[in-house]
Amino acid sequence: MTHYAVSVERRFQMSPQRVYNLIIDMDEHRRILPRQFESLEVLEGGRGDGTVFRLTMNVMGNRTALVMTLKELEPGRIVQEQDGNAGITTTWELIPESDDCCILRLTSRFPDKPGFSGWVERLATSSMIRSIYKRELENMERYLSTGSAAK
Repeated sequence: MTHYAVSVERRFQMSPQRVYNLIIDMDEHRRILPRQFESLEVLEGGRGDGTVFRLTMNVMGNRTALVMTLKELEPGRIVQEQDGNAGITTTWELIPESDDCCILRLTSRFPDKPGFSGWVERLATSSMIRSIYKRELENMERYLSTGSAAK
């Protein structure tokens, strides 16, 4: 099966470790999710490699629940979340620039459906997901800078 990817990135003027810890700690991570994410329920673990969580999204009235397993592919730098049944994989890649600055790249891969309807879905989904992810990265920066959560 082929996939298509949606990616966003943002520079953070703070310690790469602080950013990484927010990604892998589900109690903290749920505080930065945009409003389209209705819930994040931890099923196993809660921090780091092996954590399993249910993520429920509602985008334009379409509710989807994913059961994601978190893997620290390169601890301190690359985290992968995957729902094998849905064929969706999200990768968080941290690119340190200095002790107090990094770039975070967030990329999700979705199954590519064939034909015209698949093309239309790819177009619409890519735009919506990119917008949601940009908001999530903005929320991350706000939360890490001020401690306040935003939707």
